[in-house]
Amino acid sequence: MTPQTPKNSKKTKKMKKNVILLSLSMIAIVGTMLTGCKKDDTTAPTITLTGASSLELSLNSGAWTDLGATATDDVDGAVTVTSDASSSNPNVNKVGTYTISYTAQDAAGNVQVEIRTIRVKNDAENFAGLYQVHDTVPGAFFNYAQTISVDSSVNNRVHFSRFADYANNSGVYATKLGNGNLEIPLQTTATDIGSGPNPCDVATHQFSSTSFTANASGFVLNYTDALVSPCSGTTQGTATYTKQP
Repeated sequence: MTPQTPKNSKKTKKMKKNVILLSLSMIAIVGTMLTGCKKDDTTAPTITLTGASSLELSLNSGAWTDLGATATDDVDGAVTVTSDASSSNPNVNKVGTYTISYTAQDAAGNVQVEIRTIRVKNDAENFAGLYQVHDTVPGAFFNYAQTISVDSSVNNRVHFSRFADYANNSGVYATKLGNGNLEIPLQTTATDIGSGPNPCDVATHQFSSTSFTANASGFVLNYTDALVSPCSGTTQGTATYTKQP
């Protein structure tokens, strides 16, 4: 005769089985919810730069401090923004274009990057370019090409590639004044310029400007050209600069 299992014992086993199945189901549901949340969060944070994303600074304008940025995420709220500003801040004493990167990452690993661009410029850059020059002195005139370039470290200073059409005369500079005019300050930067076999054909000159007039195509510069001892002599010149396309 086969012994019978007590009814209470069967009922207990069934209840335990149901509890185990329910527990497994709950674990599966929770796991699915957590996994689903991670998969659903595919949106990167939004970075808002403090200040403009594109800036221009004048050369030698003094220390500049980055204003930073903030970031928010649709799931995590406010998130931290990191930047390379400490190593990428613009050098305000050097002409160039600089960038600062800002990065934000949410808990799901979504990353957003924003860029701020800063251009450090020489305020005399409007004079930079290629010119055709008609240069007159008493009894003679010269036509030649001339390039004006901005100084990369001194604001409002420009350099002439061949001032007054002397060979090797690339050291003369001018300053842009507050009224927008160019002025050649008195300077002895033209050492051993010129060419020719006669004494003082190659000599040191001292240049300075006497007047400046802007026009639609360029400008006119009146200047003084003085030889430096042991050579002597002073010439007044008028150079008409026509900017080329």
